[in-house]
Amino acid sequence: MTGAFRTYQPTVTRPVTEDDLRPPEAQLAYALGPAIRWQLWLFFPANDDGFGGAAMPCDDLPRRAPADAADTLFTVIDAVAQHSGATELILGLERRGGPDPGRLDREWMLAASTAADRAAVRLRAVLISHTRGVREHEPPAPTLAGLHLKTERFDA
Repeated sequence: MTGAFRTYQPTVTRPVTEDDLRPPEAQLAYALGPAIRWQLWLFFPANDDGFGGAAMPCDDLPRRAPADAADTLFTVIDAVAQHSGATELILGLERRGGPDPGRLDREWMLAASTAADRAAVRLRAVLISHTRGVREHEPPAPTLAGLHLKTERFDA
C-alpha cells in the first residue's frame, strides 16, 4: 500500500483473475465498484477455522453516525463473531463523492473501530466506494483504553 490508502481501479485491458481477487479487500472492492448510494458494508472475511465469510450491506443507516452508532454496530459485529467465529472485519462505506474520507466518513470509521475493538474483532481496513472507484484506507487506531490489550491477548 502506498501511503495511507490503496486505490482499486477497474481493469479494462484484461479479464479479472483469481490472483487479482486474492486479498479480501480486493474481493470487496471488486464487488462494491463505484458508489451508487449511501450504504455501510460489514464484510467478515473467511478464516482458517471454517468460517466462509459474510458480507452485510446496511442501507437503512443515516448518513451521519448517531451517538449510539458504536453500540449498534457492536451488537451486530459481536453477534456475528460469537455465532460464526469471525475474527476480522473490513468496513465498506459506499457513498457519492471523492475518495478521501470526510467528517461523516470518519464518524462511521470511528464507530466501527470502537465496536470491533469491543467485540475483539480486528478491523483490517476501511474501503470507501466513491463516484469513480474504491479506495482502501487504514482503519482508526483502537479507541477504548484497555481494549487494545484485550484484542492483542485474544489474537495470541
